[in-house]
Amino acid sequence: MAEIDSDVRSHGTTVIQVGQDRRGRWLVQDKSGDIEGVFLNRQSALGFAQAECDLHHFPIEVVESFLVARLML
Repeated sequence: MAEIDSDVRSHGTTVIQVGQDRRGRWLVQDKSGDIEGVFLNRQSALGFAQAECDLHHFPIEVVESFLVARLML
């Protein structure tokens, strides 16, 4: 994971955040609300985030604070 953390910092553009919610689920989301995914494990979340990064060329940020899902779950 260190390779993702050290490589992906915001440069004033949309950032894809990867982190957990208070229930322990892994979330991937951007701040604009256009991208969101909910995953059972970190590996799946990072895979989805990388695919979105490859598609949209947004940096990825792994966050330690809790994320809040916007999807109705």
